[in-house]
Amino acid sequence: MVQRSLVCLLFLSLLAGCSADCGPQEMGEQRPDNGAWIGLSASEHHTCAVRDTGRVACWGRNQEGQLGDGSNAGRCHPRDVPGLSDVVQVATGRKHTCVRRQNGDLMCWGDNSNGQVGDGTTENRSEPVSVPGVTDVVELIAGDFHTCARTNPGEVLCWGANGQGQVGDATTETRTRPVEVSGLLNARQIGASQTHSCALREDGQMVCWGGNANGQLGDGTTANRTEPVVVAGLGEVVDIGPGHYHSCARTDAGEVFCWGSNAEGQLGDGTNDARLEPAAIPGLSVTQLAIGHHSCARRGGEVLCWGQGNSGEIGNSEMAHQSVPVRAGGVDDAFDLAAGGHHNCALREEGSIVCWGKNDFGQLGDGTKSNRSAPVSILW
Repeated sequence: MVQRSLVCLLFLSLLAGCSADCGPQEMGEQRPDNGAWIGLSASEHHTCAVRDTGRVACWGRNQEGQLGDGSNAGRCHPRDVPGLSDVVQVATGRKHTCVRRQNGDLMCWGDNSNGQVGDGTTENRSEPVSVPGVTDVVELIAGDFHTCARTNPGEVLCWGANGQGQVGDATTETRTRPVEVSGLLNARQIGASQTHSCALREDGQMVCWGGNANGQLGDGTTANRTEPVVVAGLGEVVDIGPGHYHSCARTDAGEVFCWGSNAEGQLGDGTNDARLEPAAIPGLSVTQLAIGHHSCARRGGEVLCWGQGNSGEIGNSEMAHQSVPVRAGGVDDAFDLAAGGHHNCALREEGSIVCWGKNDFGQLGDGTKSNRSAPVSILW
């Protein structure tokens, strides 16, 4: 009878979305103060954040070692990455993670099946390893299975999966070490998503390369590009946001333009019509973009989201798609915003992090695996 009761208890726990990696610590155990949060990054199934002490914490899926703690155990709450104390930026890919250190060097870990860790191998890494041959990095981003970095002179280097040209070196060969993006020497911002990459040049023009089946490169075609092409019809751009099958940009006037797939309304123009070239979102002026399968933006301290919402991504307490921007509830003091595949996280002025959306691997960090349609605080 006791054994049967234990089996039933385990079954009920699984139904409730709990698992062995959501234990007592996720129920509110106090942790030491390791500094204030200053930045974050969200991906398909995991999330990471950086503190002002240079330490990094990650949570969510860990089957490929993407949490960097030397194990493959998932975490429903933030857990520090051992041995890192001088990090200034973190970037999360679908199943890998990279960080930029104070000295401009890079370290990566997690899934390396396409060389996205950049150490010259295709061996998964459950702990951080150095990316050789890259120095003086000032910005770092990660797509699903590739990674890119921008150096101080404005050069852009990419590595990893390249079957659709997302590395940008005029080939479709997988790269296990960083290579230069062809013809791009003056970038001031970079971005990447599932199979494409983008950059903002010094002249204010946005360029993209890689997969283009849904028109996400914005050049008026659906042809993949192995080298950067200019996004058509935009004025001077100040912020870029590549998404999974679409892209967005913010102009110097604060206007938002989006293009590509629009099946769930992720272009924000009130329709479900795909766009091969940028289309403006009427009446929307914002200060930051964060793009996943859906789209989000920060307007001052407010957060607005649109597009896919059946896992709670919009943050308005509903589980429904939205074809126009809708305000996420309960957040009015955000100063940084990150969009994963199906979830979002915001860093608030008072120092806490809130997340919402899909939570099947604990990527919201609230100690559960329950989807959330409104922002909840990570449990630290």
